[in-house]
Parts: sequence; C-alpha cells; structure tokens
Amino acid sequence: MAYITFKNMEEYQAKINKLAKKSKALCKQVVYDGTGVMADAMKEALRDLPIEEGKNGLPPYAPPGEKLTGVSTKQRNDLIDSMGVTKISEDRGYIYAKIGWDGYGSVKTKRWPKGVPNVLLMRSIEAGTRFRVKKPIVRQTINKNKGKTLKKMQDTTDQILEKEFK
Repeated sequence: MAYITFKNMEEYQAKINKLAKKSKALCKQVVYDGTGVMADAMKEALRDLPIEEGKNGLPPYAPPGEKLTGVSTKQRNDLIDSMGVTKISEDRGYIYAKIGWDGYGSVKTKRWPKGVPNVLLMRSIEAGTRFRVKKPIVRQTINKNKGKTLKKMQDTTDQILEKEFK
C-alpha cells in the first residue's frame, strides 16, 4: 500500500483533485495490467491441454461409449491463437475487460464447413459433452491466478499513486 506524507492540507487537496480528474484513465490502466496477467495464465493453461491426435491429421474421434480426454494439436493451436481480450469497457460504474475466443478453427467438418467455432470447442472442453471428458481449465485458471492478478493490479495502483504524489 502506498503511504502519503504532506506538509499542508492545501497541497494534499490539490493532488487529490488532480488525481480525481484522471481516475477513470488510471483505473483502466490497472484493469488492463490485471487482464494481461490472467490472459497469459490462460494461454499457459491452454498449452498444457492434453493432446490426442486422430487419424490422417483430423481431430480425435470417440467411439460410442468412450470419451475424449484431449484435443488435437491443430485444435489446441487454434484455441491459443483465437484467444483475445476485449477493449476496456465501462458499464454502470464498473470498468472491465473480457477474455474470450473468437473465430473458427482450422479443422473443417461436414457440419462446420468454415471450421469448428473456437468458442464452441472451448465450451465443450470446459463443460464436457457426451463424447468429451470435462476439463474446466478456465475456472481452474481463474481460481489459481486470482491472487497473482490482484497483486499485479495492486502493484500498478501503488506505482501510479507513488508517481502522482511525488
């Protein structure tokens, strides 16, 4: 936590007023830094997904009664490449950014001629399906890295306050 020392109240009040005028921009910087930490952790978790290759370079196929435990190398790379962070937004007093998946994978199927939607693949991994074992990497990554993200946001806040109150 940053500590503030001052000689007179007017000087302190002037610094607080100056800080208040650009508080939204400073809060956005803090959220941006925290989102970067979580996005890096999420990409690392995606790199650790188990690989299960299918035949002829296609994604794996689960015979009836069996479930997949992994994804193909192409699918894993598609998920890593398509993961992104939205612009910092503000809604009803909250400043936030979202991490998510966009676009289509490189593996085309009869049902998905453009490629399997990456968000659909990620949801099937996260929640499981009739042919895929549940592997909640998003939830686990968030829970595991929440403290590190908050620490980064606190450090950024401290740096900003220290710089402003010099």
